[in-house]
Amino acid sequence: MENLQKIKIEGKEYLIIDSIQDFRAEDSFIHRKNKLAQFRGNGESKKHVGTYNGEKGERMANFFNYSTWGKEHYDSNKKRKTFESAKESGALISENRCFFSKANFQKYLRDAKTEYFAQEQNYHNNISEYYNERLEEVNNLETNQIFFSIYDASDNILQRQNRGYIRSDNSIWRLWRELILPSISYLSILKLVPVDNKNAEPLFYFRILLDYQFRSFVHPKSLTTEEELEKEEIESGEIKRTHRKGSEKYRREVINYMPQCPFSKITDERLLIASHIKPYNICIKNKENDQALDYLNGLALSPTYDKLFDQGYITFTNNGELICGTQLSSYTWEKLNINPNAKNKMRIFPEDREMYLDYHRNNVFQDDIDDLI
Repeated sequence: MENLQKIKIEGKEYLIIDSIQDFRAEDSFIHRKNKLAQFRGNGESKKHVGTYNGEKGERMANFFNYSTWGKEHYDSNKKRKTFESAKESGALISENRCFFSKANFQKYLRDAKTEYFAQEQNYHNNISEYYNERLEEVNNLETNQIFFSIYDASDNILQRQNRGYIRSDNSIWRLWRELILPSISYLSILKLVPVDNKNAEPLFYFRILLDYQFRSFVHPKSLTTEEELEKEEIESGEIKRTHRKGSEKYRREVINYMPQCPFSKITDERLLIASHIKPYNICIKNKENDQALDYLNGLALSPTYDKLFDQGYITFTNNGELICGTQLSSYTWEKLNINPNAKNKMRIFPEDREMYLDYHRNNVFQDDIDDLI
């Protein structure tokens, strides 16, 4: 377990022994008030987690430590599957070992605020009417960690549909369904054990996250106009490109100052991106044009690592140490040839970049930096 990533929650350190990062918030699960205009219905409170047969089924069984997916159970009083019927029949997946965090809910609502108030998607209802009420309910949660149980709500084996579902009857399950917005939200689950007790029964940390392009600070409708961005559109036949004033000079100065990607070691300028530390559109929106074109606000990165940095999966300390977030699986980090625990000093020439790096850690980076250092 030496190479497993660590996370700190409420001052206690945990090892991330496994994770699933990409459970989409499909419209069939979304609370009826948040549904997109093209869909109808109330939404079902059971969450689809994949097929429970074959290789994917084995993956689900290993992750949840539960192998009897599709087990028959039914509560005749409530006329549906419930926690009680699951417990009686052996279909309980985890009892009070799952939790959401108040801090994660608050961050999700901050990230989603612009979408709530300036909807890019077309919803049945004006979802801005629900934002403050939901934020107040989250702020009034009495503890930061809210534990709950989950049970198997899957299609039964005899139905031959093999669709795996989880559900909870705890009130926090109702709240997260009300918070999330369809298509642009997803559920991440971290499987944790305490650093000081690696043989303990694992916990499951449920987190709700928003697609990068819909986070409030880069949301399409939070951008300023093309005129304010000083953009010129140049059309030539079928080719249409956007030119930012000063961008060529900025790129040249960034690469002159930092001529090599610190990850891939690539020096071919054709394969390097001058990646902004503090996002360009934020600088322009705040009328900080000098920062938008400051070469110290740029890192020369090859495309994969530009994506990791630009969308907040990684960040850097003021002395150049690499900090990896918890939004990617250990499998992905391995394929990227990155040890997420190493905190290696990278050759990013951090001197005089502190202001920009601080902004990135606190606004772009998707994790709470204090949980990882």
